[in-house]
Amino acid sequence: MSKFVKAYEGDKDRTVVYEYADKTGIIKNGGTISWRHNNPGNIESTEFPKGHDGIGSVWRFAIFPDFETGRKGAFLLLKTAGYRHLALGQAIAKYAPKTENDTEKYIDYVVSKTGIDRDFPMSKLTDGQLWSVVDAMIVHEIFRVGAIETFDKPGRRYIWRTLKDAKVRPSHLLREGKIFEWASPPEDGHPSEAPGCRCWAQAYKFWDK
Repeated sequence: MSKFVKAYEGDKDRTVVYEYADKTGIIKNGGTISWRHNNPGNIESTEFPKGHDGIGSVWRFAIFPDFETGRKGAFLLLKTAGYRHLALGQAIAKYAPKTENDTEKYIDYVVSKTGIDRDFPMSKLTDGQLWSVVDAMIVHEIFRVGAIETFDKPGRRYIWRTLKDAKVRPSHLLREGKIFEWASPPEDGHPSEAPGCRCWAQAYKFWDK
């Protein structure tokens, strides 16, 4: 079965466009970010998902071609050096910081569902135990389905979007809100293609072919 090769924000709120190589595809509407992005662990858009089959991003979150790829992404992220030297509770606190989450509630939920102590070293988890941690995190992140529609021809243009923060490179900040052609990328590529780029594309008048 073919997988999606590209994904970007739709021209309506809470929509994501997925394209196959033959330019047909689907639009996901509504639901949660984890569902719209095929990203059940809500992994943020960094170089990590780009190197693990990510196919795009919207705002801060990566997009994967399907649920299982996104699930595997969360598993592999927790295997990286940034998490392996931590205890389970510390790893969850890093993954879901208290500035944006009720981190203690998150830790308590994962511990209750897996039976693994919060002080247990991540480096000593078996793959089976780590998968149980991932799946408990996915449930806690909330995965709610929306609606899907299909299309047989994508739009030709997109709007360049940035996070508008201090980390955005000046040349990309100048592109915020400007319209580009998919067939004519800027010198350093479309959004998110340059190393370290967190920008994303938003469809421009998608149905106006």
